[in-house]
Amino acid sequence: MLDQDRCWQALCERDAAFDDRFVFAVRSTGIFCRPSCPARRPLRERVDFYDSAAAAEAAGFRPCRRCSPQGQSPGQQLDALVVAACRLLDEADAPLPLQQLAARIGLSPAYLSRAFKARTGLTPRAWAAARRRERLEANLP
Repeated sequence: MLDQDRCWQALCERDAAFDDRFVFAVRSTGIFCRPSCPARRPLRERVDFYDSAAAAEAAGFRPCRRCSPQGQSPGQQLDALVVAACRLLDEADAPLPLQQLAARIGLSPAYLSRAFKARTGLTPRAWAAARRRERLEANLP
């Protein structure tokens, strides 16, 4: 059983820790979202809370296009893209320019650079240099 007041509080705070615990549906729009959805906050009297996306869908609501409540969260999707970028940098024989790396990942160079630095603490160029240094040290006698 969901605590309606706690769910509303998580929704107001856009608390991502509650993303897998419940979804909320807005009766006036017919859409259900994650608690961390960046969309405009609905009026309290128009909101219903459900244990899962499947329950909200069974009640006749459709998923939000901004937060994709049925799949991975946008943060998880970005994490996966950064991991893919790390793999590409590790597998490259020569240093990959940011433009090429971003094109292969499917993000803009600026966005990839910001996301990469936020998640790894390094820029893509610094990451590639550190990995090359590690490989060199491992191969030296």
